[in-house]
Amino acid sequence: YYEMMYFLYFIVGYGALYVVIWLHEVAHALVYSKYNCKKYPFKVHVPFYLFFSTPQPINIKKAKYLTNKQNFYVGIAGIMMNLFFGVPLALFLLNTDFQPSLILFFIYSFTLFHLVEAATYLTISNLFLSSDIVSVQRYKPILRIPLFIIGLGVITLVIIMVIKSPAEWRITYIVSIFIILSCIVIGRFLFTRKVKVL
Repeated sequence: YYEMMYFLYFIVGYGALYVVIWLHEVAHALVYSKYNCKKYPFKVHVPFYLFFSTPQPINIKKAKYLTNKQNFYVGIAGIMMNLFFGVPLALFLLNTDFQPSLILFFIYSFTLFHLVEAATYLTISNLFLSSDIVSVQRYKPILRIPLFIIGLGVITLVIIMVIKSPAEWRITYIVSIFIILSCIVIGRFLFTRKVKVL
């Protein structure tokens, strides 16, 4: 029985993370679509192993002609999607008494993973310039400072959510966040090394 429940919670947690990443990429795709660089904004590339998720396919020829301002909007859209779902849901959950259940585990995980993803972009990708923050640097580098400060606020919210989560979920969230952060750091290292080799 317990093995089955652990498996169910794992699947639900993975599902929540998958949806979070899918929504992040859809946000990029929606802005690409606005600039006529993508036909189907809800068709994005998110493999089951989650790495190398992108808003592809896009019209690369048209995308090359986007201005720095337009690329900024494309880049920041994913983070805005994370904050759009993560912050209001976190405030709601932190101010609501609820009994732990599989459905609430999905909602709580969905919220927490949105915040974790936003925080990693706003802080790690900001300090070690990469990914979506590159478009910020090219458009208005000064924006990296307020975005980093927002990221610190989001990290605070993540910590509060973990502390306030039901005791039986807490270790799962701590391990999950550690794994997500480790994958991001390794991913950034490998990406940087690959660029240096090229």
